[in-house]
This record gives sequence, C-alpha cells and structure tokens, in this order.
Amino acid sequence: MGEKSADWDVAVIGLGSMGSFAFWQLARMGIKVVGFDRYKPGHDHGAGHGESRIFRTAYGEGVEYVPLLKEARGLWRELESETDTELYVETGGTMFGPKEDEFIITVQDSVKKYHLTHKVYEPSEAKQIYPPINFQDNQLAVFEELAGYVKPELAIETAVKRGIELGGTAFTEHPVTEIEPDTDRVTIRCGDKQIRVKRVIVSAGGWTSKLLPELNLPLSIERQVLVWYNARNPELFAPEKFPIFSRVSKGRGFYGFPSLDGKTVKVAFHHGGEIVDHPEQVDRIIHESDLAPLTEKVKKYLPDLIPEPVRAKTCFYTNTPDEHFVLGFAPGMPNIVLLGPMAGHGFKFAPIMGKIAAELSTNQTPSLEISMFDPSRFKNTKKY
Repeated sequence: MGEKSADWDVAVIGLGSMGSFAFWQLARMGIKVVGFDRYKPGHDHGAGHGESRIFRTAYGEGVEYVPLLKEARGLWRELESETDTELYVETGGTMFGPKEDEFIITVQDSVKKYHLTHKVYEPSEAKQIYPPINFQDNQLAVFEELAGYVKPELAIETAVKRGIELGGTAFTEHPVTEIEPDTDRVTIRCGDKQIRVKRVIVSAGGWTSKLLPELNLPLSIERQVLVWYNARNPELFAPEKFPIFSRVSKGRGFYGFPSLDGKTVKVAFHHGGEIVDHPEQVDRIIHESDLAPLTEKVKKYLPDLIPEPVRAKTCFYTNTPDEHFVLGFAPGMPNIVLLGPMAGHGFKFAPIMGKIAAELSTNQTPSLEISMFDPSRFKNTKKY
C-alpha cells in the first residue's frame, strides 16, 4: 500500500451499507479515494445483507427524513443507470397500525407536507386491495407509490465496483486496526502497513467504537433475525401484486416483503433484539425463541403463509439513544467524518448519506440539512 502521504486524498473505512456509496461518490467526483473493509463487499457479518431492504418515503420515523429519501431515490436510479444493474424495485408500500399510533400519524404528516402520492384506507378497504394482509379493525393503512425494496448485497458490491471503475482503490479483507489524526493528516494502520491521507470517512457501523474509542459514542449493538416462510399461494405475493409493508407500534415493528423467489416471503421484527457490546458477540445461531414470536405475527397478519419457518438469518443494528443517524465531523477530529452508525433504519438512505459524507470530506457544503445527525449531540450522553 505504501506510506506516501500523497497517495490518496480521502480514505473510506468500511465499504458496507454507507461506505460503499461514499466510495462511489468520491470516485465519481474525481477524488483520489481508497477504501478498506475487513471483509468482502456484500458480506453477511454486518447490517447490509438479507436479500432485501425496504425503501419508503412516507416516513414514520420523522418528517424531516423525507427530503433525504427523495434525493436518495434519484441516486439509486443513477447508480442503476451507470451500471445497468437493477438495485431498487418499486412495488409500492403500505404502512399500517392503530390510527392514534405515533408512527402512523407521522407517516400521514410526511405524505401531506411533501405531497407524496398516497392513499389512506380503512381496514375493510385495505383488506380488499391487499387480501394477503389481515388488517385489524382498529387500524389505518397508508399506501404510498414510491416504496419498494433494494437489494443490499448487490447494491454494496455494485457501488464498490463502480467506484473502482472510476479510479478508486479498494483493499478488501484488510481490517483497519488504528486511526490516528493529527493537525493536517490522518494515519491509518492496517496490519503491518500504514498510510497517511488528508481526510477519513469512518463508516464502520458496529466497529466504530472499536476504531474510535476516545469518542465514547453511546452506541449499542442489537441482534436481529430475518425469517422466510413458504406461501400457500405464492402468486399473491409477487412484487407486481404485493407491496412491502411495515406495522410499527410503540417503537417496535413487524415488516415484510414480496416474494423474490416465487416461493417464500421474508418477514422480521424491527427492534426487540438482544443487546451486545460488539459485533463479534452477536449470536449467529437461530433459536426457537427467535422464531416463535414472529410466527405468531405471521399467523395473525399473513394467514396465507405457512407458519413454519424455512430459512432464517441474523444481522444487527447499531443503535443510537435517539434513534437518529450519526453523520458529520467527529468531535475534536476535523479530519474525520463519521458516516453512521444509522440506528437500524439507514440502508434506504445509503446513496444520499454517501454523497453528503463525500461532500464533507472534500470541504463542500452538504447538499441537504443534516444538523440532527451531528455527532457532537452525544457529548453529554453517558455510554450505556
């Protein structure tokens, strides 16, 4: 790799969900960029895998996210166009839950404020339009057209590959062990080698605290389990007929996708998983206790699925106390940009998050408002 300080201008540590897109954007800008990852892009050790991830713009997590999502949607299409690769499939989406639930209220606020194409259905109407979902009588369903799913492994691999085609350099299966900033450069140690660069983007997800322990970020690793069930009538769950769906109440969610293989349907819980200190401590074994609660939800809401799991896989969230993203310069480290963690709901934003991190690392003003993601907001927060 060499030790010349002029080899690269920006280094991206972590070529996963967010870093892969920062790498692509920097290379696209003509910046000398180098990327590192401890695994191969598209791996299943972190948060960027599992065949599908939801994209939606009617956003129950906060109205302020909508402008970012609208920009992200365009960038997903740009990467698809540049690489002739399908990464984002629009199926439409339905968010449903009790009318008085904060999530549903915020979803409706977001579609009204930003004039998103949508329809609101009472339970009886929703059941007629989407027969496979057993909407409850006290629930409201909000359908939005600009929703669907992205292909996480393929998206990461494609972004890295495109970045390399545009002149970037990527060292995969090269875990970075230390990052040391000084007044005008940052030293990166990787095995027995080291390089110096002008700026670093740290997009290491659950490994962020290990790389920058001095920041004492109040992050937590939450184990999640993704589960697939066979459908009795798989044609009902085809992407052209069945939307992505999300049902959230009091911070915990149940969500799912159309069938991507013509046989099975993937569903999962949002939050409620085991908290651990480090990604390496995530239990990768699937237990009956992981499956039983989800199977009960399947019986309740998706009666056309056979309530016997046929496949399951683990991943994890890297959470923040306020459930908002981390994006901005590391406190006291003007040469380091933190790109994540993304608090368990970030993949859909990956292209715009990567673009903004690229802008920050090259002294440009961010193209959208990101003050709510400022890492310094944790300054007086105790690590838990």
